[in-house]
Order: sequence, then structure tokens, then C-alpha cells
Amino acid sequence: MLCALCQINEANKKNTHYLTDSIIRSCLNEDGSNVREKGFYFNISSKTPYVNFNFQRGTSIHHLEQTLGRVPTDEEIEKAKQIPFSVDYVFCSECEEIFTSIENPFIVKILPIFRENDHEETEDIASDEVKIVKMFYYLQVWRTAICEETFTIDSLVMEDLRLAILNYAQMTADDLPKFPIHVTYLNVTGEEINYTSNLVGSTNDRNPNIIVMNDFVIQFFENEQSIKKLDFHGLNDYDDYLQFINISNSNFKFKVFDNTKRLEFLSRLQEKEKVQKAVFAFSQIFVQEWISTFRGLPTQYIIQSYLRYLSDGTDNLLQYSEVTVKAKTKEFIGNLLK
Repeated sequence: MLCALCQINEANKKNTHYLTDSIIRSCLNEDGSNVREKGFYFNISSKTPYVNFNFQRGTSIHHLEQTLGRVPTDEEIEKAKQIPFSVDYVFCSECEEIFTSIENPFIVKILPIFRENDHEETEDIASDEVKIVKMFYYLQVWRTAICEETFTIDSLVMEDLRLAILNYAQMTADDLPKFPIHVTYLNVTGEEINYTSNLVGSTNDRNPNIIVMNDFVIQFFENEQSIKKLDFHGLNDYDDYLQFINISNSNFKFKVFDNTKRLEFLSRLQEKEKVQKAVFAFSQIFVQEWISTFRGLPTQYIIQSYLRYLSDGTDNLLQYSEVTVKAKTKEFIGNLLK
């Protein structure tokens, strides 16, 4: 298999992070630290209502049982050996060095501006390091489209991005492709553990294509004609939305959410994207099982009782896999038959 970037060398590189590890790591770790492989995550891009928590091999068993509400299965433990948001044998070692040359300037020059300063009273941040910023985010978009089947970008746009990444060293800011891109920074206050309330994942059914990577939310448009004011759970303010669509290569402007707005956005995102879908899907499963058992429809009171049973008093419907939901459905009906 040839490397997806250079399309010449053999894809010999293992463990290539297609979302930059140093950005997402504090979100994935159970204590918000930068220690590798010590936390859990779930993917917001899936159309399924089930959130199968993925955890890393360094995650403590106590933390897992608290989060999942159960002991992890053998299958989940085996899956934990995989490194999140990384791939094997898609890129080559030489192109990995190109990725690093794009990532390092952002990590050294740009990231400290955000994470090492108080932005609670800040609404926007501008940077004149356009090449560093734009190419860093173009890299996230291109690699995600290569590595995630559900994250799709037009083939001509993908080729423009590939060539820009491949020729990064020779390019100036004026040479960069001018794809519209909007980035929101989610300001995190307090202890490092607060980063774990953020999310990592991507959408698969919208234009723009959206990537949530810890404290940065990327909205990528394929062309100017596709720009539209998408609400996306309060992420965008219609009054100033176009101010943050970075089309020109003269500077790059970030939208900033203070900590309160960050938490409100994340709450809405999880509620709309997962919880509502889960309630509907789980109710359908219950109704089907009820009909097969009693040959009739359950009342709304019975359905609500079932959902309360499923959440176990915690209002957490995101802890169950499909297998667990079906088992607990049978358990609930079985208890009624006793």
C-alpha cells in the first residue's frame, strides 16, 4: 500500500495520529494530564445512538467502573490496546516528518497563546501566523478525511490539501489554498482535569465538516459558495459568524468561548447528538420487546418507567452498548413478570 500523502513510498508508519496527539491528549486522559494512554473517549460522529466508550490501556479499573457503571468486557479490554485517533500503515516515515514540521510550529508558537493565558474576557484572538495556523488545521481536516470513512471531502479539495501539505516547506502564506475555515477556541478554566469534559470527534452528515478536538472546534468549507450560518448547538452566533470565516491569507481570527459558554455548548452537543437519539432508539427497542411479550403496546407511563430504570437514577443513558441495552430491556420486563 502506498503512502496516502506522497503516493510514492510504501505506507510503513505505525501509530500516526490523524488528530494531533498533543492537542487532544489532555481531553482523553482521566486526570486531564498529558500522560499517554490513560483515559477514555467516545466518537461523536457515529450515527448510531449507542456510545460505546473506548478506553486506553492505562486507564484505572476504578475509573472505568465509575464511568461505565459496569466491569469492562474482554472485547473492550482488547480494543483498549489500540491507540485512539491513530492509524497504522496509511502514511510513510518521510511524510510523517512533514506532518511534524506542520504541527510543531503550531504547538510551539500558537498553542501557548491559548492555553497559557486567561481568555475569560476575550471574544476573539487574531494571529498573523497564517501559514502555521491554516496548514495545521488543513492537516487535521485532510488526515481525518483519509482515516475516517464517514468524514468525506470533495476529491478535488482533497488533492489541493494533499499538495499543500506535501509542499509545506516551500509554500508562503500567499500560496496556501483559500478554503474557508472557522475555528472556535473553548476556554478551559481551573484544574487540568477540566479538559476531560471536552470531546474529540467529527461529524459525518453536515456541511461544513466539523471536527471537535478538545478545546478547538474546526468548521471547514469546501468553497465560498458552501458557507452558511449553521447553528450546531449554539456554536455559531449569526451576528458575527462571517467575521470568523478565514478566507483570505492576511490573518487568522479565532472565535473564543469562555468557560461557561464552553460547558453550555458541550452539554447541548451531547444532549442533541446522543441523548435524544438514545431515548428514541431505546424506547423503540423496548416497545418491540414489549409487543413480542404481551402482544400489545405499552403505555407512556411504562415507557418512562423503563427509561428511568435504564438510567438507574443517574440520567446517564450514554453508558450502555447495544448488547447491554437489550439485556436490560429483557431484565426490566422480566421483573414485571415476577
